[in-house]
Amino acid sequence: MTPEAVRSAGLAPKTVSERYSWYVLGILTLSQTCHGIDRAIIGLVLAPVGKEFNLSDGQLGFLAGFAYGIFFALAALPFGIAVDRYNRRNLMTMALTIWSGATALCGFATGFWTLLLGRAAVGTAEAGGSPTGMSLLSDYFGTEKRSTAIGIWYLSSGIGLAIAFFVGGWIIQVSDWRWAFFAAGIPGLVLAPLLFFTVREPKRGSRDLEPAVDQVAGLSLPRRMALLSARPGLVHCILAIVLIATGIYGMSTWLTTFLIRAHGLPIARAGLMVAIAYGVLGSVGGFAAGWIADWLNKRRGGFDASRTALFGATIPFLTAATGIGTVASGSLEGTIAFMLACGFFSASYNGPIYAVIVTLAGAKLRGLAVSMVQLGANLVGVGAGTFLIGAISDYVGGNAGVAWGIGVAMLFTLWGGIHLLLAARAIGRSTPGLKGEPT
Repeated sequence: MTPEAVRSAGLAPKTVSERYSWYVLGILTLSQTCHGIDRAIIGLVLAPVGKEFNLSDGQLGFLAGFAYGIFFALAALPFGIAVDRYNRRNLMTMALTIWSGATALCGFATGFWTLLLGRAAVGTAEAGGSPTGMSLLSDYFGTEKRSTAIGIWYLSSGIGLAIAFFVGGWIIQVSDWRWAFFAAGIPGLVLAPLLFFTVREPKRGSRDLEPAVDQVAGLSLPRRMALLSARPGLVHCILAIVLIATGIYGMSTWLTTFLIRAHGLPIARAGLMVAIAYGVLGSVGGFAAGWIADWLNKRRGGFDASRTALFGATIPFLTAATGIGTVASGSLEGTIAFMLACGFFSASYNGPIYAVIVTLAGAKLRGLAVSMVQLGANLVGVGAGTFLIGAISDYVGGNAGVAWGIGVAMLFTLWGGIHLLLAARAIGRSTPGLKGEPT
């Protein structure tokens, strides 16, 4: 049967080779890597942009945070609804093309407002990336491999940040910050046609035992959100990711500036350090945590949402401790050591916790569930977290301002860990069906 016939017949991923499922994971991971590059590049250029346009730390924090996060949030729920209804391959292709093109256009910014418009366009389109990608992956990988698959997919966040800071730092050193934006947008524009012509739209729910409650066709958005909220532990998981993102994204965005101001590093070296910590080690940690979660579940008889949430809960506590150590250390050596450890833990929660969320949500509500997470994570986490650090830096003043801002942001990560403990308890007290699929 030809690929076109398979697509038109709507065959489930389990009827195609396992190799093809891993190929789809690779393409989606590359697409999300472009997402990571285009979102992270602003963190590298804050210092030269602020100098050229004479902007305060508060204004820079707004460009890095709210200018992206507000518009991401506005688009998140519409994208989530579309993901649960329409062809996800087409949605992902459209979103990838738009956010990559908008990133390149940021290189033509003439001041605060034009750069704000560019970041707003990036945020709007990137709202479609996570719900679309995770919905597709959930129909290519069952619960026995879902944490691993999502963990691999989330390698994109670290790889994207590493590419943005490593390559972008070199580009800025030999040219200027505008060319960093141009270079960041090109990969996604090249990848979009490959995604469109080689990735097939799978049958929804083919990897799940679909319960009757998930037949949600025709239900209003408030009713769909109510169904999600009724799933034990799901709200705690969503709140946890929002709070963790407040600390992690804010810190990773401002770390380059912190290293420049507090330790006098040149921008290229500072960018390289952040790329290694949050890019290379963040990717290793993200993959390792997803694999360990699946390994633990396999040894204990299968996927257990409560156990997986409890495992994920340990990660934000380790992240916060090493993050505070990064800015509190008095020496450059100590700062780098803590930063490397913090980077390793920073993305590790994604595989286990998103596996819990997409499993509890069920096939017909996954897009909405992930969009709700992304709405909060980007509006509050990316938006408020990044702005908060800039505002605290302005208030404290001097070279220590950014350090105080990052330290406060890490308290939100601790708070997120508490919600994951509450999620594990709520799921554990619920019906046995929550070990795998919602009932």
